[in-house]
Amino acid sequence: MNDFSITDGTIQKITSLPGKLSIDFKDWKEDSWTLIFENLIAFQSIGAEGEEIAEISMQKSEFLENLDQDDLEQDSKSYSFLCAWYQKPVLIVIASSFEQIKS
Repeated sequence: MNDFSITDGTIQKITSLPGKLSIDFKDWKEDSWTLIFENLIAFQSIGAEGEEIAEISMQKSEFLENLDQDDLEQDSKSYSFLCAWYQKPVLIVIASSFEQIKS
């Protein structure tokens, strides 16, 4: 059973490797998770580490519009991590898949 909830969790650490982004995340119950994005195209962090998150939104972002469309895979999505206090993106990830693993 997957009881992962992004609401009121905190981004602890962001690690990028070619084609992959890992995020160490602590949820509101203080459980640790690793969020993994595969087939990473790009990401933009705006002070995301240590930030409380309200939700992940899969909306089209300005960041996505600035990329060369030839670089995007057909199944690429834009994931926006919205700050719990301001409802503005603090992390935007463009990748084709996303999974969470309890640490």
